[in-house]
Amino acid sequence: MSDYGRQTGPAQVEFTRIFDAAPARVWEFLVDGEKRKLWFCGGSTDDHAGGEIVFEFDHRRLSDRDPPEKYASEEIATHRGRIIEYCPPHRLVFTWFEAEGEGESTVDITLRETDGGKTELHLVHTGLAGRDMLVGVLAGWHGHFDLLCEVVNGPRKSDFWARDGQLEKEYAARV
Repeated sequence: MSDYGRQTGPAQVEFTRIFDAAPARVWEFLVDGEKRKLWFCGGSTDDHAGGEIVFEFDHRRLSDRDPPEKYASEEIATHRGRIIEYCPPHRLVFTWFEAEGEGESTVDITLRETDGGKTELHLVHTGLAGRDMLVGVLAGWHGHFDLLCEVVNGPRKSDFWARDGQLEKEYAARV
């Protein structure tokens, strides 16, 4: 299995990743804002369908270097989504913000325990508008999942922005 995501439709991407932890442990890093900010972004997650999920991005926190120019102007960017399905520790579906005025997309995450007590995470992100968005989303999820692999069992070691730049180039060639 490859760690790389793939475009599975004109506006859809998918990832399947394996994490060396039980689904309940990975779930904590999806819904607990303090744990989620170690690999992605902070914020809060209501524990029911119809509730709100808040994403508080601090682009300086995941790297020792400054964020790229397209993110440098934002100190902390806050976005809100709606929880469509909340079934701990196996399924989380929520709306995702897109560029201002371009609506929203949907993120569907399923966790499944594998033989050996590991977790298979399957993510489907639908409703993405345009090639640039597809490339950015693929690179972003990939880099963030790399960090999640690290922090679910210990401290972060990687530099997110160094990896993100490399991944954007790779996905630009793939999409």
